[in-house]
Amino acid sequence: MNIRRAPHLCVVGHPNKGKSSIVSTLAENDSVRVGAESGTTRHADTFEFIMDGQVMLSLTDTPGFQRARQALAWLQAESVAPAQRPERVRAFLAEPEHQQRFPDECELLRPVMAGAGILYVVDAAQPVTAADEAEMEILRWTGQPRMAVINPMQPLAGELTDNTWARTLNQYFQWVREFNPLAATLPARQSLLRALGELTAEWQQPIARLCAELARRDQDRLGEASRALAQYWCEQMACHIRLKAAGATQPEQAREQLMAQLVAREQAFFRQLASGWGHHQARLEQVVDWDLGPDSLMHSETWTLWGLKQRDLLLVSGGAGAAGGLAVDAGLGGSSLMLGALSGGLIGSASGWWAGRQLSGNEGGSASGKQSWLRRLPMVREQQIMGPVRHPNFPLVVMARALTLTRQLWLRPHAQRDALALRTTAADWPRDEQARLLQWARAIQRPLMGRLAMPGKSWSASAQGRLMKWISKTLTEHLDQALHSQEQSVWRRHD
Repeated sequence: MNIRRAPHLCVVGHPNKGKSSIVSTLAENDSVRVGAESGTTRHADTFEFIMDGQVMLSLTDTPGFQRARQALAWLQAESVAPAQRPERVRAFLAEPEHQQRFPDECELLRPVMAGAGILYVVDAAQPVTAADEAEMEILRWTGQPRMAVINPMQPLAGELTDNTWARTLNQYFQWVREFNPLAATLPARQSLLRALGELTAEWQQPIARLCAELARRDQDRLGEASRALAQYWCEQMACHIRLKAAGATQPEQAREQLMAQLVAREQAFFRQLASGWGHHQARLEQVVDWDLGPDSLMHSETWTLWGLKQRDLLLVSGGAGAAGGLAVDAGLGGSSLMLGALSGGLIGSASGWWAGRQLSGNEGGSASGKQSWLRRLPMVREQQIMGPVRHPNFPLVVMARALTLTRQLWLRPHAQRDALALRTTAADWPRDEQARLLQWARAIQRPLMGRLAMPGKSWSASAQGRLMKWISKTLTEHLDQALHSQEQSVWRRHD
């Protein structure tokens, strides 16, 4: 698409009303400077929303009005017909002294008079003032297509209602919408864009195409995210450390190396999604340090939140037929050191019961008991292996965090700049799905366990496909639920 045919909007208004946040969210660009302090934007900067190498939308972020009443007084000093008002605005811009006297007004009006439409942003928590009315009147004089956006930055105070703003705005603008750039998911953005497309016939087709492309992109993104998440989860299930020689590295050192690798893998997965989706400045709040000690696996608040409690592990482990009670398998060539090892390789409910007792402190709670979590088994070989993590909570914790990370990053507007804080629980999933995840995790880990491997098929391409299908289905359900609830609350029309 030619850049001249792409809709171009100038986002204007009083300082500190969220103009830059709206530009950042609509352009999906987190390089736009946003801040609570007034005057963050000092110059008009244009940001292009590009898909497949084509400019689909241009947005110009502008400084706020500073002397709107004085500028309007200059415009009204001469009586002109309504049709001549745009020329009067151009005369205002051409006046040499106005660049010094009205720098902000000149900066924001130039792109408008060059052909850009207007997106005027207000905060309904504040009363309508004479300065606001002067701004709106100046914008009406431009003769350009214009829409007003009410940004709900703060709760309405006292008897003040946004109906006052809506009735006032309707006198100056073709459309009035409420739009929260810090909570606007794709349906909210599409609704705003479609309204913009109605401002002028020239924009209808480009905006319709943009909305269709956004919907198509999200479908493609679902497949990409499902593949990336499945690969990441499998890597975490199989994560282990191969040491150069038996005894060369202390068990605690190996454990720390394994934990560091788990953290690095999660950060890499986060960065892969964030960078691919334009969240280059996004940060992940690290609330799990992957401490693999027995107490941390069951008793820390984080693991209890993300995984399952002991009673639930008993049922799920039984359903999965998975060996439980193993915090980390540390082997020599697949059959040596094991943290929390069961010499008999208990399975199902029995192992879930054993894990619950061991991890609750009913067994091995003393210092000497805790040391028994690391012991040697027969057939020690030359190569020492630390991992993979075999605790039945681990597959659930990794998947719950990864799904939540993906969902929240997917829904996150680009104007948000706080760290991504993950909040969810695997206990919300049906028990058969929890058991299935444990079965898949064991299938991935079997080849690494050598002679200690449980009987049955190992991981295969078809199993990877089933995992991706499950992730896609689960992610879709989570996204649909979030989008449905936000679609009703993020925006609405004001008449």
